[in-house]
Amino acid sequence: MNSGPGRRDVLLSDPANVGRLLQQACDEIDGIEHAIMTSRDGLLIAANKESTGDDTADTLADRASAMAAAGAGIGDHFTQLVSHGRLQGSIFEAEQGCVGVFPISTTLLLVVTSRTSVSMGRFSVAAKRTLQLLQSPDP
Repeated sequence: MNSGPGRRDVLLSDPANVGRLLQQACDEIDGIEHAIMTSRDGLLIAANKESTGDDTADTLADRASAMAAAGAGIGDHFTQLVSHGRLQGSIFEAEQGCVGVFPISTTLLLVVTSRTSVSMGRFSVAAKRTLQLLQSPDP
């Protein structure tokens, strides 16, 4: 994914680096609990440590990847139906927090979850900071 001059590419060929960036987002951005990168067809690429757990079978990251692909597909159809252009993101608000699905390229999605009781407004800002971290200029 090329994000313009001076930007770090998020490469599928280096999921370990992407995983480190996702973990950094969870550690440094207030309100973010999980950060997961997935393909548009629901295949897990990388995630923060707590999302993948110790067991490789049926982790939060695996399930969220599949659900994100479905959610992004539905969101794409909604935005096209009402002629509002391409989907920029979907945020689901629950009793105890939020989940967001954000397209970051034609082939990649970012899934971000909030910590308990984070409001939708705070979550929206935190999720956008996570997107910026993935595409930020090198320090």
